[in-house]
Amino acid sequence: MSRETLTTIVSRVITDQDYREQFFADPDSALAGYELSESEEQLLRRLNADAFDELTMDLEVRQSKSGFLGNISLIGGKDAVDVKTILDLLTNKYGGLGS
Repeated sequence: MSRETLTTIVSRVITDQDYREQFFADPDSALAGYELSESEEQLLRRLNADAFDELTMDLEVRQSKSGFLGNISLIGGKDAVDVKTILDLLTNKYGGLGS
């Protein structure tokens, strides 16, 4: 499983409006070039725009509870959300990644 790849895709859908539109209009094109397992790709394809909005809110709540201030950064830096947090939210809320 490529945790970094999943995080990259999720962060792009959340933060890049053009990519977000592409992801929902043409997921084949949006996911092309990324190395994903079948279960990872299925997980991402099951997520709709509302799920990404909920994920953003869940991440904001987790950050505020952990004492971080400011905007969420999925890329890196002081307020970055770790990969494990994103994957835990995705798998617990929207289904496991399988093996």
